Amino acid sequence: MSMADEVITKILKVSNGLGIHARVATRIVQKMQEYSCAVTLTKDDVEVDARSVLGLLLLAAAPGSEVLVKAKGPDGGSAIQEIARLIQSDEPQG
Repeated sequence: MSMADEVITKILKVSNGLGIHARVATRIVQKMQEYSCAVTLTKDDVEVDARSVLGLLLLAAAPGSEVLVKAKGPDGGSAIQEIARLIQSDEPQG
């Protein structure tokens, strides 16, 4: 299996004060443009593309909820770290 075929998964707890709201979702989508891997987030059996603001909002991921992040591609680990930084930060996103 090559690095490009490797699938990395990680469960992340949403710990920012507002959950995955519009501003955070927009920042995730913007940041994912820097990566070549395919990234999805799953919560309560709903799986969405990390490059879709509407999809991310559809998760309704409130503070304290857990999401499964899955990345397939050579830079998947870095993409997951970036998502973790965005959804676990108390800093204003904007």
